[in-house]
Amino acid sequence: MAAMSVPKKDNNKSQMDQLQEILKEMFQSNFYGSVEVKFEAGRVTIIRKTESVKL
Repeated sequence: MAAMSVPKKDNNKSQMDQLQEILKEMFQSNFYGSVEVKFEAGRVTIIRKTESVKL
C-alpha cells in the first residue's frame, strides 16, 4: 500500500487536473488495485493506492 500527496509544484494546475493525470497514468499502465482519495475542507489531502499483483 502506498500513500501519496498531490504534488504542489505546478501552481498552474488545479488539484483536479493533477488528480486526473494520476488516474490517467494508472489507466495507461493497466493498474490493478484500488484508489482512495481523502479530502479535507474540499481539498485533496491524501491519495492512497493499493496495488495488487494478479498471477
